[in-house]
Amino acid sequence: TIAQLEKKSKKELTSQEQLQLKILQLLEAARKNFEKAVILNPFDLETRSWLARVYQALAVRFLDEENHLKAAKVLENLVRLEKGEHSLYARLAESYYALENWSAAHDNFALAEKVYFETLGLDFTHPDTTRWAQLDSATVFYYTYYQADTEVKMHLAEKALTTFERARQWARTDQEREDIQSYIDWINWDDGNIEAVELRDKFIALQEEQRYKEAARGFEKLLDKLRTRRARDEIAWRLALLEFQFLNAKNRGIDRLKEVVLAAPRDENGAPLDSTYQRYFDSYGAMCHNLGLEYFRKNRKVAFTYLKQAVAIAWENRAKSYLELAKLSRNNPKMVIENCELALQTPEQLEQVEQMQAYQLLVEAYKRLGKFNQARAYFARWVTLRKNATRSARR
Repeated sequence: TIAQLEKKSKKELTSQEQLQLKILQLLEAARKNFEKAVILNPFDLETRSWLARVYQALAVRFLDEENHLKAAKVLENLVRLEKGEHSLYARLAESYYALENWSAAHDNFALAEKVYFETLGLDFTHPDTTRWAQLDSATVFYYTYYQADTEVKMHLAEKALTTFERARQWARTDQEREDIQSYIDWINWDDGNIEAVELRDKFIALQEEQRYKEAARGFEKLLDKLRTRRARDEIAWRLALLEFQFLNAKNRGIDRLKEVVLAAPRDENGAPLDSTYQRYFDSYGAMCHNLGLEYFRKNRKVAFTYLKQAVAIAWENRAKSYLELAKLSRNNPKMVIENCELALQTPEQLEQVEQMQAYQLLVEAYKRLGKFNQARAYFARWVTLRKNATRSARR
């Protein structure tokens, strides 16, 4: 504020603060002078308009509710006296928007649009131009977009979707069209359940602040408020990740996500038919794989179970789980061969050292079965990989 800046000496102020102080002092001086001018001539609409502008500027600079209220009061008087200026309604809407009075903001953006179209073409500076040639699509886009935005704030999903489609017609750039589509997708996240998507965003923010317990409690309560399976699955996934990674509830997290994954339609390879579910499959696969590794030495039977769960679905590192199953099955050469060959079907999921491990296991398994030609073929691949690894290390 001005008072805080004025308490500092000139030497203590940064160049930016000095500039800010000068601007604020000039705005305060303008406010006082325009208030005096209005007292002297209360019927001068232009002076009142400038006074409202100064109040708005001060409100923005100070984040000050009082000046927004003053601006709104002046502008309310102006629109009663001057009903043909769409920009006055828009400025009044902006003041109410800053005050989070969504209903009043919405109504005045709607009036701004209505007055704009009613007065379009009544321009003495362009008397020979047709009415529609004077239309400014940027102005109409602004008025309709913020009508939709305030409808969202009031949780009027159907109205907001209709108004956003109207705003899309006036969009001039790809960015404006993308912004509208993003907003529409946001509204439709749970079939127009705006309260739910607001809560989702709130709990995601808590998670990003590392307030994991609060976020988890929020997600758990949110599950009962959701309308659609898709939304419930996303929140179950987010909650499962928190439980597994941060809340020392790995089994609960993995069981929660297992329900989501097993209920999702899959193709013959175990991949989700809905590509948006791939992240759930990847998370579940990683959980099963990591728990399998955790139990590898403690309880091989449990480790085997988790790794089998991991390979039952198509996830981003499925090959690694096949390789670990092969290591667990060393005493069963047929299972070693089956799992290693499945792992090598997607070699891009394996690091070079893991590919070499797979080939080594295959050589040993085929030798035990007396299939020496196959063993020799895989041994040749292992040698090639080893040479490549040696060359890479020398570079």
